[in-house]
Amino acid sequence: MKKFRQYFGNLAIVTILSGSVNFPFTSLAAETNGELERITEKADPAKPVVDELTLAVIGDYGGCGVGNCEGEQQVADMVHSWNPDYILTVGDNTYQRGLPEEVEKAQAAYIEDIKAGKFFPIMGNHDYGNGCTSESVQPSIEKFGVPVSYVAGFGNGLVDFVNPDANCNKSTGDQMPPIYDAYKNTIDNSQAEWVIAGEHQPVYSSGKAGNNFDRSWVMTPGVDLILAGHDHHAEHIETKDGYNIVISGNGGNGNTPIFSPVEGSLYRDDKNLGAVRLTVRKDELKVEYLTLSGENQYNFTLKKDETGKAYIADRMEWVDPNPNSGGSPVPNQYSVSMDFDDSTVLDGLSYQNYQDGPVSEVMIDGRKALQLEKNPMGGGNHAYLYVDDESILGGPYHAKVTIEYRSPKAGSFRLQYESADSGSAYQNSQSISIPNDEINQWKTATLEIPDIKFTNRQNNGADMRLLAANNLPILIGFMKVEIIPDEPAKFVSMDLDSEPNGLTWIPYESGPAHEMVIDGRTVLQVDKNPFNQGNNLYLSVDDRYIYGGPYNSRATIEYRSPVAGSFTLQYESAETGAAYQSAQKVTITEEDINKWQTATIDMPQAKFTNRQNGHADFRIVGAKNLPFIIGSMKIEVVDENSETSTLAMEAVNKAEKLAGDGLDEQEKIDAVVEAVNDATALIEQLEDVEKKVELQGRLKIVSAEVDQAQEELNLKLAKEAVEQAEQLPSEESVEKAQQAIDQLMDGKDKNTLIERLFIVKTILQADKAINTLLEAGLESAADVDQAIITLEMASKLVAEVPNNQRGNLTENLQKAENKIVDKMKSILSQKNNGKPERLKETWLNLLITNTINQLDGKVKTDINKIHQSIMKIVKEHATGKEVREAIEKIISKQ
Repeated sequence: MKKFRQYFGNLAIVTILSGSVNFPFTSLAAETNGELERITEKADPAKPVVDELTLAVIGDYGGCGVGNCEGEQQVADMVHSWNPDYILTVGDNTYQRGLPEEVEKAQAAYIEDIKAGKFFPIMGNHDYGNGCTSESVQPSIEKFGVPVSYVAGFGNGLVDFVNPDANCNKSTGDQMPPIYDAYKNTIDNSQAEWVIAGEHQPVYSSGKAGNNFDRSWVMTPGVDLILAGHDHHAEHIETKDGYNIVISGNGGNGNTPIFSPVEGSLYRDDKNLGAVRLTVRKDELKVEYLTLSGENQYNFTLKKDETGKAYIADRMEWVDPNPNSGGSPVPNQYSVSMDFDDSTVLDGLSYQNYQDGPVSEVMIDGRKALQLEKNPMGGGNHAYLYVDDESILGGPYHAKVTIEYRSPKAGSFRLQYESADSGSAYQNSQSISIPNDEINQWKTATLEIPDIKFTNRQNNGADMRLLAANNLPILIGFMKVEIIPDEPAKFVSMDLDSEPNGLTWIPYESGPAHEMVIDGRTVLQVDKNPFNQGNNLYLSVDDRYIYGGPYNSRATIEYRSPVAGSFTLQYESAETGAAYQSAQKVTITEEDINKWQTATIDMPQAKFTNRQNGHADFRIVGAKNLPFIIGSMKIEVVDENSETSTLAMEAVNKAEKLAGDGLDEQEKIDAVVEAVNDATALIEQLEDVEKKVELQGRLKIVSAEVDQAQEELNLKLAKEAVEQAEQLPSEESVEKAQQAIDQLMDGKDKNTLIERLFIVKTILQADKAINTLLEAGLESAADVDQAIITLEMASKLVAEVPNNQRGNLTENLQKAENKIVDKMKSILSQKNNGKPERLKETWLNLLITNTINQLDGKVKTDINKIHQSIMKIVKEHATGKEVREAIEKIISKQ
């Protein structure tokens, strides 16, 4: 421990004497050289590893900070009796908010351990004041003299205790928290025989808060044992990856209940306060769960295989006495009761005297009650109870029993019932205690009974009986048995202007609220949370309406707020195991202020087991103390298959109706196609094969109608487009027509339209070539040569166009030809001082053709006449024989 003391060596003596150590706190996560800060001396390789160490593990112990000192002191006394070498905590060392005065009181039981430097805490949510700021945790830092994250070595290399401050470091999806790299490096580089990691919130837990998968990163290769708390119970979990998680949250500040065991839970206890003792040797690590009675309730031993991985080498056999904690949905919804307030009202539930169960109706404080008289047969006092067989018979059922009671003296009583699980006719319920400070006061208790049967199996044909220990003269004012239904109600709702329909809000210390009137209606104003910056509204679903789960659910919330901000609905999730699973966030913008809004929030795999604070089922959390207002609220249980089947049928009906309304326009066809696609997607989700086939058959008919209508419409549009192109040929009209034709199926109609459009395309090409000639400036013989080529191409294109569609193509083609010929004549007429240039065949042929076109009737074949005309133009450029042969050739072709 030298380094630990040297690290704080210059601190004031008075501080040390007060039991506090001032840590020069600069950041929440202390890191050095890429690892977590080591606050103890490194192991000295020149010295041997210590043979054995005893480490105590305590968690959630600091109740003395708020006056709950008894349990904390009892656990502290037990731990000190072990004379441990070091004490490790797993958080919530102080309640409620880690304030200086709370810290001082909460650590009184361990002050000497802190002074001696043998106390190594982890900070929990209460140590952080339910936040994650340096200011909120500063009182604890000053008291303990350690950073919030660190590694501490014990036994000269025997153990490394690694604390990565998991309370304030959460992963998001695949995104690791900022401290992860330093944590992993610390684990990877540790030379200790055993590496123990500590966190406050456990990755897995069967307890009240449940699983915390955003701390899964703590499970890193190289970690031999993980210590945790947060849930106030004890548990050992071996994960499927072979990590051993020790939950030691029963260190003094009470117990919280456990629920259905998580996978890999090997031991769990929520009935006893206690601590965990670790006995560490080089070749093994023994873990023992001890209670205040000194009983070693459970233990296991870790060793390492040849690869260095820790495994369970030995374990105490333990059988879970209640493996189905938390219950599940059960059949039927009935209610029976008996009330003795003003007069005796028996509604399906009654009592009878019996030889070992005498009772009588008495008056107490002006009201009637049922008095349990002394059992003359010896043993406890009994009251035999009968459920009308016409109301409830058989079972098993999941029941909730509510009892209003009082007693003139302290004691306890319980309900005995027929249990389907145990087969006993007199199965004991949990005991209901009356302490001294509740004597002669009316109180109400609620019992959850998951496996009750009603077969008149008890004495005198009774279904149940009350058993008051030590002849306690208990009085009953009211009693009610409610059967929780297997099939949940379709919805529950709450409107402050009317009676609640299975949904109510619960006043709680961290969730204050009050009713008020806005715009003439009663609403619920959520007040400021005195403990942290999240305003809470706790809500409870009546177990008679919805209980257990999981159910895919949906919440509809009518809300408003005087300021901008956001709120989140938190529910118990079967998927993650968390009791406070956050749904999607609802944001109130500046434009939304003081306006009623409605939000619909999905809650997949939601459970309703009263697991949250105040036995609530869920809560709404307003960030930064948002003072949100609730007008009404509704929770729906979504029957996925039934709902999908209904939606699929509605979608098919819609598609059929739209198709029947006519499919003569593209907009109408598109609407049916969209409806068909929607219906197809819904049908694919159906589990009912018969219904699936039926709907697919109906949809196939609609699809065939759509295909036929689409082809007919496409053909109509293509014909119109081709006609438009024929009437007004242009690149745009041709392109539009081509696109329309491309939509058609192959066939005669398509081929016909393709041929028609080809003619239009030819007309455009010919027209373009002719216009090029008409607009061309023929300046030279070379220009004429090029023009003759273009003219020949244009002539061929025009020849491909039917006569009735040529329009002015023939006329313009002749004009272009005349233009070229005129230029040729001009060039040929020019004087040439040298030897005359030979006339090109293309020129001669064009001159002859043009000349023939100018002649009428029989003259067109008069070779001599034609020859005379041509020779006048070309006499200096061609012989008479050449001209005559060319003329004869052209005429013969015509």
